Amino acid sequence: MKMTQKNCLDKEHCQKNVPKEMEYSFEKQNKAFEAYFTTGEFARLCKVKKQTLFHYDEIGIFSPEIKKENGYRYYSYNQLEVFQVISVLKEMDMPLKSIKEYLNHRSPEDLIDLLSDKIKEIDRKMEDLNWLKNMLKTKVRLTQDALKVTTGTVMTEELSEDEYFLATPYNGTEDAKKMAQAIAGHLNLCHDLDIYSAYSIGGMIPTSKIPNETDYNYSHFYTKLSGNEIHAVNHKKPRGRYAVIYHWGGFDTAIADYARLTKYVAAEGYSMGEFFYEDVILDELSMKGYDNYVLKISVKLLY
Repeated sequence: MKMTQKNCLDKEHCQKNVPKEMEYSFEKQNKAFEAYFTTGEFARLCKVKKQTLFHYDEIGIFSPEIKKENGYRYYSYNQLEVFQVISVLKEMDMPLKSIKEYLNHRSPEDLIDLLSDKIKEIDRKMEDLNWLKNMLKTKVRLTQDALKVTTGTVMTEELSEDEYFLATPYNGTEDAKKMAQAIAGHLNLCHDLDIYSAYSIGGMIPTSKIPNETDYNYSHFYTKLSGNEIHAVNHKKPRGRYAVIYHWGGFDTAIADYARLTKYVAAEGYSMGEFFYEDVILDELSMKGYDNYVLKISVKLLY
């Protein structure tokens, strides 16, 4: 039966005049699409942006089950599990290209290999994070201790255990550029040996060359080592009693406190060990500029 345009606009008329087999086909199709999700619905379910789904489709890693000619996309409920697999692998820092390759060739054996490798990777990351946590805790403790010191006054401290250093010799002058190059070389050596200490780089000065206005020369630069870095030890600061002075004002004004320290040692009837040890206890991490650094200068007392 031929329908006029007017009749087609009449919904009730159209419904009455649609053949039964066509009416059944429409109903079946509508019910089928009720089991699918639009891109927006699927994105909300998976808590991602629609652009993420578009990108996944573009690179061929995850596509909608149905793509209509009008551009509409539909995802099925069983694709939720596939998307969750992709999300889990992404959480494992697996690149999308590798995820795509895995999905295309997945097997129980491949899963075992993949997860075993990831467990090892996580273990390494946990070790690194644990090391970083301990280093930060050490830095907090050192900084808290530094805030309690009195500067400009000589005192004695007992070093109850030997301290172990990685020390590099320095044969240059007090020229700032040469010292910077030597310190950079020392840092590079530390990194090559996987040493990343919470302690600032220290300097050793022979007590036979007490710093003065014309002579302030280091013989070594050093990094204090912790227990798991003992493999790199090449110098030991021996236990015992030390004369100590804390200096505020950076390196340029430290000469006066070196003089106070050596005067105290002589007045108390002691002689000095082989080296002055100069540690920076408040450095650029907490103080702005060399002029505000706090130094700890110590020398072993010998009877």
